[in-house]
Order: sequence, then C-alpha cells, then structure tokens
Amino acid sequence: MEGLGPLRDDLAEWMAKTLEIDISGENFMDVLDNGVYICDLANIIHKKAEECVKEGRSNDSIPTAHLKCRRNAKSGTWFARDNSASFIKWAKSFGMKDDCLFESEDLVAHKSERQIIVTLLELARIGYKYGLEPPGIIKIEKEIEQEEEQLPKEEEPRPVTPPPKPPVSAKSRPLNLDEEVRKMAARCRCSEHVTRIREGTYMVFGKAVIIRLLKACGKHMLLQNRHLMVRVGGGWDTLEHYLVKHNPVFAVEHRRKGSIDFLNGDDVLDNDKFLYIKAKYKSQI
Repeated sequence: MEGLGPLRDDLAEWMAKTLEIDISGENFMDVLDNGVYICDLANIIHKKAEECVKEGRSNDSIPTAHLKCRRNAKSGTWFARDNSASFIKWAKSFGMKDDCLFESEDLVAHKSERQIIVTLLELARIGYKYGLEPPGIIKIEKEIEQEEEQLPKEEEPRPVTPPPKPPVSAKSRPLNLDEEVRKMAARCRCSEHVTRIREGTYMVFGKAVIIRLLKACGKHMLLQNRHLMVRVGGGWDTLEHYLVKHNPVFAVEHRRKGSIDFLNGDDVLDNDKFLYIKAKYKSQI
C-alpha cells in the first residue's frame, strides 16, 4: 500500500532487533499473523513498565496480569485469533484507544495493514515511555517534540535550495534534507508549491508540514535506504505519496491490468494504456 513501505520496514527492523526474530518488510504479515510475536512484544513492554514503577521512575498503575498466548498457534486458526484478541485486551488495559487498535481478524486475515501499523507504532510509543529502544520513526517524533519546545521566530518561506557545499565523494556525502525535498518536488512536478519555512518544516500546497529523513538501520544500512516522511496528523506518509495525493494537477498512466505508473516524460507506446488527468478546473462543453 502507498506510503506504508517505509513504516513497515522500520517496524520490522525494530521487532527483529527487539525480539531477535527473522522479520522484514517482505514477510511482515506472514510472521505476525499468528499473534505470538506481538504478544511477546507486549510482555516485554509490560516487564519494562513494572521495572519503572518498582524503581520509582513511573507512577502509572500497571495491570498485574501479563498477556498469555498460545505459542503453537498456526496462521489462520482460532488460536491465532485468540492471541490477537488477548493482545487487544492487554493494549486497552495499558490505555491504548480503540482508534489505534486493529481488530482480531485484521491480523489473522492480513486485512487493514495500515491499522496494524498504526497499532504497532502506538505500541512502540508505550514501550519508549518505559525505556524500550524505539523504532526510527518514533525517535524522529521525539526529536520533533523537543524542537517544537524551542522553536525560533517564524521565518519567511523561501525556495527549497540547499546552500553550496564543498565537493565530496558520492559515497561519503551525507543526504541533505533540503536537497532531497527539492529533488522529490521536481520529480513530482510541483517545485513551485514546495517552499522551506525553516529546517525540517515546509510549506506544501499552502500548508505547513514537517518533513524528515527516515534512515534505515541494522543490515539494511548497507543499502543506504532513506525515506522522506511527512508528519500527517498523528501519523506519517511518504513525501512522494503526499505530493501526488495533494497536487491539484497531475496525470496518471493506467494499465488495464490494474497497475498504475506516474508519468516520467517517456513516450507511451503501449496501446493498452490510457491517461487520467486530474485538474483544478473542469471545462464545460
């Protein structure tokens, strides 16, 4: 699903490190759908919370009962549904709201992946509260919160053009947020609608948004994966998806088989394709 890939990969790397399991963005749902590892993650957070209370670092009221799950549950079985239901009950006891929770059938039947990711992100926030190392996107959220507490005076929006820097090799040159935002805006053909307000904050189609680079970690660090992420309400979206979604004028190439490609300026030779034009104004005939 559009915009979910970077978040799924980030959560997979976090769970792989925390639980010492083999999970990635590719096998994400297959590994989690019996509910066992989500229950394991919940119990780790539960223990962290108890330690915080015992050491006087938290005054929260922690539920006494730990989460129980059937470790031999097979995918698609009622035991897997029981594990999911047990996790949901535990999450509510820790104060997680209904709108942040997936339903039991979502995990078992690989439905509503977006809601499953929302639940896991909220779980990671709870874990961070009690000292558990968080995924990269949660670290970014906390950095944003700290920055907002010390915001400078508002600056006038200006074009997204990075300052000149001394030449360095492509391998050693760190990614520059402004430069990457400028490249993405140009790629989506909406550079005139993206201006920099201050470091990490941009005016996009008339709305101020926060943009950050989500860096890959662990074994994927060798691939130098970086994703431009936009803060949307309480969640995140990729900048590319956000620009396409909010651009008042763009063209989309459709194939009859169901795939969609955004135009890159190349000639369209396949007769089995057609164009959809989204425009700000409609003509009357």
